[in-house]
Amino acid sequence: MKIGIIADTHDNITAIQKAVRFFNIQDIKYVIHAGDYVAPFSLKELMKLKARFLGIFGNNDGERRGLLGVCKDIHEPPYDVILDGKHIIVTHMLDSLSKRSKMNTDIIISAHTHIPEIKQGNPMYINPGECCGWLNGKSTVAVLDLETFCPEIIDLSTASLKKG
Repeated sequence: MKIGIIADTHDNITAIQKAVRFFNIQDIKYVIHAGDYVAPFSLKELMKLKARFLGIFGNNDGERRGLLGVCKDIHEPPYDVILDGKHIIVTHMLDSLSKRSKMNTDIIISAHTHIPEIKQGNPMYINPGECCGWLNGKSTVAVLDLETFCPEIIDLSTASLKKG
């Protein structure tokens, strides 16, 4: 099973639309958002995903009631989920995790730094970077194949957005 990972969308509708188009032409079963949507209007774009959506709140998500009005599947971090037999923890900021929470975990998804990063190991750490592209000028997301345990950072400015 392949999952899409996105974070730090920060109301950039154009970047969110690109990410949704990209995920919708992949064989993605879940898209996990690691926080910082900001406003509910931008979350509405993510509801156009064909894949099942799951998210957590970030430090810039002040309008939580409005966000939950758009999507009920947004949770307080850290959030644990098991997908395809893999234990995944989703958090916005890594420093919110305890040593104990990292035990018996296969994958830790985080955000906040706006810097894409993959650290192989046990657990594997994935930060998809910033979808919005506001800070570093690159709009990035990640894709992880849970079967092969092969993660990839995708630069949406160079990714093919055509099925094929």
